[in-house]
Amino acid sequence: MTELIKLPLISFVVTSFNYEKYIIKTLESIKNQSYENIEIIVVDDKSDDNSVLKIKGFSRHNPDFTVKLIEHAENKGQMASMQSGLMQVNGQFVCFIDSDDVLVKDYAKTLLRVHLSSSVAFVSGQLIEIGENDEIHTTYSVSSFQKEKNFELKSLDELLKIDIDNVDFKVLTLKEAPFGGWHWSAMSANMFRKSVLDLFLLYDTPENWKICPDKFLLNFAHLIGDSAIVYAPLVGYRRHLGNAGCSKLVCGCKRYNNDEITKINIENNKKIRKDALNFIKKNKSSFIAKLGKRGVNYITWQVRLSYFKIDFKKAFGCLFKI
Repeated sequence: MTELIKLPLISFVVTSFNYEKYIIKTLESIKNQSYENIEIIVVDDKSDDNSVLKIKGFSRHNPDFTVKLIEHAENKGQMASMQSGLMQVNGQFVCFIDSDDVLVKDYAKTLLRVHLSSSVAFVSGQLIEIGENDEIHTTYSVSSFQKEKNFELKSLDELLKIDIDNVDFKVLTLKEAPFGGWHWSAMSANMFRKSVLDLFLLYDTPENWKICPDKFLLNFAHLIGDSAIVYAPLVGYRRHLGNAGCSKLVCGCKRYNNDEITKINIENNKKIRKDALNFIKKNKSSFIAKLGKRGVNYITWQVRLSYFKIDFKKAFGCLFKI
């Protein structure tokens, strides 16, 4: 008998650049997901180390697990890599994974459950901070949202256990989380609806967000269809000197960036509203076809109003703790 209703396909787009040390662990963490209806697309952004060889080796050693590899002829940056991968996905839900992070085995199942229990554009899980050798430094990440000021851990055996059947989450609207702020976790911790990302493909200046594109993408998706935060530690977020934040290991209740990254974060906060308005204006007919005139007017005014409603602590949290 033909199955009338099927579980959705989840597409994992892994953006790769010079992380040969970590890429295999990232791919293995996706392969080992407890949710099996997935596909993997890896976009290598012209790495000059052995990343591509590692990825091809992973494919050879896992013949029953298809990995589609896209190789850029030149380095284009992370947002362009995300768009390249997005053009190849077949899933109804999409996760963009950094090639130095690792996923908890119930990552996909947990985020999908929240999606299917709501109608938001994307859901965001919590982070576990790990070091270069996969060692856990904290499950209470200052780079992630938290439900309470102090996390109660009854035993070490509970560290990575996720209660999928009773997962706790909260839906965020633009009223409580205005455009331009930061209310979520970094890129790897998020699962998007493909229908929202179709508009993202229209963005034709990805060089504007070569670094830290999650600032733009998460705010844009939230603008279109709200979001949800999931109180479950789902991603091993790796701290090392080679990542975009140049974050060293945990040394207290603040995250410290070097001066270059701090400057990039400030510029991103300054340009995001103007960039979003230009994006909508340039592609107005496509936005109207998708959202209707009333919908386009709504999101345009939400961006404009956010100039006045912004929570500066959250928007500029990158200077202090995210």
